[in-house]
Amino acid sequence: MRFCATRPGSSWLAAGIAALSLLAAACSDASRGADTPLDRWPVTPPCARGHVLGPAGACMPVGIQGCAELFVEKDDLCHPSMAQCPPGTIPKFDEGCIPVGLPRCAPELVGDDGLCRPAMAKCPAGTFATPEAGCVSVDGPDGCGRGPWGDVPRAPGNVYVDPSYVGADGDGSEARPVTTLEAALARVADGGTIALADGTYDEPVVITRPVAIAGRCASRVRLRGVSPRVVPPAIVAVLEAGEVTLRGLEIGGDGAGVVAMGSSAVTLERVHIKGAAHAGVLAGDGARISVAESWIEGTRAGAAGDGMGALADAGGALFVRESAVTGSRAAGVAALYAGASATVVGSLVEGTSPSERLRDGEGIVARDGAEVSVERTAVVGNRLSGIVATGSASATISGVLVEGTMPGSVEPSYGVGVYASSRARVAIDSSVLLGNAEIGVAVLGEGTAATMMRSLVQETVAAASPSLLGGFGVAVARGAAMRLHDSAIVRNRGTGVHVGDLSELVAAGNLVEGTIAGGAWGDGAGVSVMEGRVTLASNVLRDNEGTGLSVGYAGSEATVTGNLVEGHVAPDRRAPVGQGIVVYRGAAAALSGNVIRGSRSVGVLAGAELPGGKVEITGDLIEGTSDDDDGAGIGVAAAGYQLRLASSLIRASRTAGVALFAAEAEIAETVIDGVTGGGQAGNGAPHGDAVDGAPHGDAVADGVLALAGSTATLDGVRVTGCARAGILFDRSSGRLSRVRAWDNLFGLVVQGSPAPELKKDGENAFTDNIAADERFDAGLLVPASAPSLP
Repeated sequence: MRFCATRPGSSWLAAGIAALSLLAAACSDASRGADTPLDRWPVTPPCARGHVLGPAGACMPVGIQGCAELFVEKDDLCHPSMAQCPPGTIPKFDEGCIPVGLPRCAPELVGDDGLCRPAMAKCPAGTFATPEAGCVSVDGPDGCGRGPWGDVPRAPGNVYVDPSYVGADGDGSEARPVTTLEAALARVADGGTIALADGTYDEPVVITRPVAIAGRCASRVRLRGVSPRVVPPAIVAVLEAGEVTLRGLEIGGDGAGVVAMGSSAVTLERVHIKGAAHAGVLAGDGARISVAESWIEGTRAGAAGDGMGALADAGGALFVRESAVTGSRAAGVAALYAGASATVVGSLVEGTSPSERLRDGEGIVARDGAEVSVERTAVVGNRLSGIVATGSASATISGVLVEGTMPGSVEPSYGVGVYASSRARVAIDSSVLLGNAEIGVAVLGEGTAATMMRSLVQETVAAASPSLLGGFGVAVARGAAMRLHDSAIVRNRGTGVHVGDLSELVAAGNLVEGTIAGGAWGDGAGVSVMEGRVTLASNVLRDNEGTGLSVGYAGSEATVTGNLVEGHVAPDRRAPVGQGIVVYRGAAAALSGNVIRGSRSVGVLAGAELPGGKVEITGDLIEGTSDDDDGAGIGVAAAGYQLRLASSLIRASRTAGVALFAAEAEIAETVIDGVTGGGQAGNGAPHGDAVDGAPHGDAVADGVLALAGSTATLDGVRVTGCARAGILFDRSSGRLSRVRAWDNLFGLVVQGSPAPELKKDGENAFTDNIAADERFDAGLLVPASAPSLP
């Protein structure tokens, strides 16, 4: 391929060539340290950590400040990544590596990745999984004990029941037990205990007084009669009863397991609710149910309920502690309607499947003003949503694993780890969202708000059929708001964090790393903003396959301060890829104090098909933008945009430090150093003469390129070490004042009309360049079009 001069119809070539040996010799050393002076001023003392020597000769802060020693590299800048932290932890930039997810874990439940990964498949039959205790027997650690009533505490006032007793003189004593629960309920005093021996009790149980019912153990004592006195019909109905305890029982059959209403407070201990209908447990109308060290398994849908495992209805309160809720329908644990609440601690909610009516299958649900709190709990393998809050509901999530949420039963569908919508409030802390389908965390709708801190969102995958998005880590859309702090968004697909539809994100101290190009949207962007607003401070966006930060469409705004945007190189070479920050189609952005390093295509790209949009860059270090064979290799590129670039360092680009295409730019007090060459301008034959025996430099390798009718004002700009022109104006206007260019092939090149105004009286200095200090009408080859936009 050969170079071409600018002309209508020519195109920007993606393929690069080797730099001419003469030109390469003129390039400055791109490997110089961050504190190496860029002018011929005296060397100043080294800068403090997190600082580099700025254009004015003073140290300026760039990137992450206050960084832990672990993350500081040889350049004295902060470079956190997941690879620096042991399994089960994430980087917190000012502290080091911090644990995430379930804080305490049984050894048998720890995964190869160091995370606590509870699942029923890891436990033998007759046991259920909880994060801290591991695989727990339904009969408890002491089993069933000896004798008809096992280890039920003997106490005065106990009433004993044994269905196998054949005497006719039963009085409820151990020697002469009664044979039915009904008889025991009639005899027991308020606050007394009914002790059940082995057997299946087919009679309904209706409790209206404070009592305890204790079976020998859950594997040997089963209740299955159904009472129609409540809705839904229940195996155990507790009505205005006060304090009631159920212990060592299996409850299941064609009714709800336990239904409590009114002034009832029911405690379940080592209870196995197995195969109940309508609901496993239900608290309503002011009642409270506490489920401890128990297993709610395989609740079925019925005519009066969808098969939820544990439900707090209007006015009801539900507490689930160190228990498992598995194989439910519609929802594992739910709080519905204002006044209802559910608290889940140290438990497992797994494998909820859709019901015929609701067709969802969510893990933990808060709807219509209800409240849920989830702590130290695993929410695994559910459908549609792992945890959902909607309709002005709220959810507090701390130390939780939400893993493997699958799409629901209606197509098209999705599987969201945590879902907030319709004015809900959600707070996530120290949690892990792993391998969910389509979205890790979704915050949707005007008035919806979420916070997430010290958490990990990893490996969100595409839904199998069809994929709507491809695997977003975090999505904030439709007018919602989110605050994201000290978290890691890692190896998701399509986009790490997406903000759209008039939504707002404030993010600080986060790592967004390794986003994979794929899905309908995103193309591997770390953070994508489409008609939204973001404030990004002290984040790391690194090694994403497409763009580090993408901000698009009129109305979008981004304030980007003190971030590290690094290493965006797409292996599949899809265009556009490998860009650090892209602002396009009328969006606006203000960048300050950032480090933008190692992008393959463009460090910062601002572009629009039609003129519009503004980008301000102040005090940034933009370094090492270098295509390997087909990228643009430009530090800063602007097309049809207003660009203000001040007090910044642009180092070691390959084809241009700054390239302007029909743009309006003000560049002040900025240093551009070391454009190495290797890109091409277009197809066609070279033209122009040699200068003093040296070739004119076909390879595009220029400090500042003003092209295609751009207007560029340069004030206090220094350009050095470029393999071709320090400054090149092609058919573009502007003004140069206090500009210096040296150690380039050419200092200043002006070709075509219009041309820039040059301040006289020695205010500009183009000296000590290799081929020529100034050249006019040279006919050098230049790009015909800007790099591609998303």
